[in-house]
Amino acid sequence: MLLRVVRRLSLDEVVRRMKKFEVRLGTSFLEFEKRFTEGKLDPGLFGEYVEWADLVHAYEGYVESGELDYASDEVIDLRDRDFEKLLTHERVELLVALASSRVESINELARTVKRSVKNIYGDLKVLERLGFIQLRRLGKRNIVPEVLVKEIGFLIQ
Repeated sequence: MLLRVVRRLSLDEVVRRMKKFEVRLGTSFLEFEKRFTEGKLDPGLFGEYVEWADLVHAYEGYVESGELDYASDEVIDLRDRDFEKLLTHERVELLVALASSRVESINELARTVKRSVKNIYGDLKVLERLGFIQLRRLGKRNIVPEVLVKEIGFLIQ
C-alpha cells in the first residue's frame, strides 16, 4: 500500500533540497539556469530545472516577505518505512487537532487531546522526523507545534 502526502516544506528542508541540487549538479542555480536556457544542457534535466527553480523562488519569496509557500506531493511505500508503526491512531489524532485549531504550546495540545505532555512530545518528535509537523521554539521554554501536512491519502495498488 502507498501513502500520498501533500505537505508544506519547512525553511530548513527547502534550503537542504536546494543545496542537494547544487551538489548533485555541481553548479549554482543561476549558472545551471543560464546553461539550460541556452540549450547547453540535456533537455532531460527539465524536471530538475523546474523543481530547483520552484525551490529558489519559494526561498526568495520567504526572504522578501517572511512567508514560505512551498508544498511537496510525495508517495511513500508503507512497507519501505514501517509506516504502520509510525503513523499510529494517536499521532493521526494529533495531526487532526493541530490542523483544526492553532495551539500555542505542547501543554495546550496535551490538554486538548487529554494525554500526557511526555507522550505528546514523543509523538510530536516522530511526526517531526516524518516531516508532517515542525516544532518552532518561542522564547526559552515554549515549543509550538505547527502542522505541515495538507493532505494524506492511501493508494491501493
